[in-house]
Amino acid sequence: MERIRELAFAWAARESGLAGLGVIALMFTLAADPIIALKAGAIGFTLLAALLMFRADRAPLREPECTEVWDGLKRDERPPRAVARRLIGTANREAASTFGWYSAGTAVALWITEIGAALSGF
Repeated sequence: MERIRELAFAWAARESGLAGLGVIALMFTLAADPIIALKAGAIGFTLLAALLMFRADRAPLREPECTEVWDGLKRDERPPRAVARRLIGTANREAASTFGWYSAGTAVALWITEIGAALSGF
């Protein structure tokens, strides 16, 4: 079970990390106008959080053979299909929702910063 959880969190970290890196790169590109850069980052992280929460909602419905976790397990580590569906679905849901909440927190911080900067005339 611990190996499945570890692989699920690696999958979610890789997925959210790459998307977050893209959002941060966009923010650096727009750094000439800080308000627009903050707004783009807030929108990007909001979309990332929504996507991860959607993936968390759908995780238990996916076939275990179609997941990265299943591919990461050695043949002798793979549980029976009925058990694998429950274990992998639960681990993927937990991992995606954890990183979804992190992304949502980042989005809220960026929204607050953007609104504060816009109101202060920055």
